[in-house]
Amino acid sequence: MSGRYALRSLSQHAKRNLGTRMSSTEVGALQVQHDESNMEFYIKLGDDKAFLQYDVLNPVTGAVDLQHTVVPEVFQGQGIAKVLAKTVMDHFATQNKQMKLTCWYLKKYYNENQIQLYAGRVIGD
Repeated sequence: MSGRYALRSLSQHAKRNLGTRMSSTEVGALQVQHDESNMEFYIKLGDDKAFLQYDVLNPVTGAVDLQHTVVPEVFQGQGIAKVLAKTVMDHFATQNKQMKLTCWYLKKYYNENQIQLYAGRVIGD
């Protein structure tokens, strides 16, 4: 488990809005940012963020280990992890990088979405 991984508490804003759900249009319009220096893709969600962390397995080939996908509890079940998964896997696949899927959610996403772009790019343990 990466030392960068840390669960964050919900912000006061998020706690007040536990019943609020995003529309599918809002989820589809989310902007995914890439923080290369911290090896993280993220989506700002008010005072919180959903994120996907990775590590470089092989600096020569650029193969990556997609390690953690975290969505704050108040935003879970709304498709935010799916937006992160698709964006990140598309990013590395279009760069012809191999991806190890350590994160259970990414394994599930990959198995449920047999996207041709990912063929031959997902590697085992």
